[in-house]
Amino acid sequence: MQDLFNRRDFLVTGSAGLAGAAQLFSFPLAANAQGARSAAVARGTYVRADADMDLLFLSGTTALDLYHLHPHVPYEITMPEDIAGQTHMCMRNLKEVLDDQGATWRDVVKINRFQKDITESAAIEEVMAQYFDFWDWWPAMTAMEIRHLSSAPARLEIELIAVIPRDA
Repeated sequence: MQDLFNRRDFLVTGSAGLAGAAQLFSFPLAANAQGARSAAVARGTYVRADADMDLLFLSGTTALDLYHLHPHVPYEITMPEDIAGQTHMCMRNLKEVLDDQGATWRDVVKINRFQKDITESAAIEEVMAQYFDFWDWWPAMTAMEIRHLSSAPARLEIELIAVIPRDA
């Protein structure tokens, strides 16, 4: 099977940004011989950002409402039981902050996922793909299985890093 792209050429030339312009590159999804991309194949593991931009570091969010009391109080700890519902709530919280900062999902370059059950990764990524326009953009992502999150019913926590062009 013919290689669809030369990996070294991409790394050397394809990821070079234009000076002074915000340009992000997500390593391309693997494709089959016909050029079709599939969710069943590995996605890129890095994103390169060139140019003048600000970094947004967003600490982890769970399916709890974005604004809640600390320490947590029992009456505020309500969230969906299923992982898809919790993922949608996490993404909603992240989007609220991105919107406030004038950023979009396309500006997100790194995500860390903390999960109570790593076998739920496929279900989580299926929901996340709805937000990232899967065929256009997918940030570098790490998933970690951990024992405990900030509240007992939480099964997922997501943190992210986004780059925001300074002229945005």
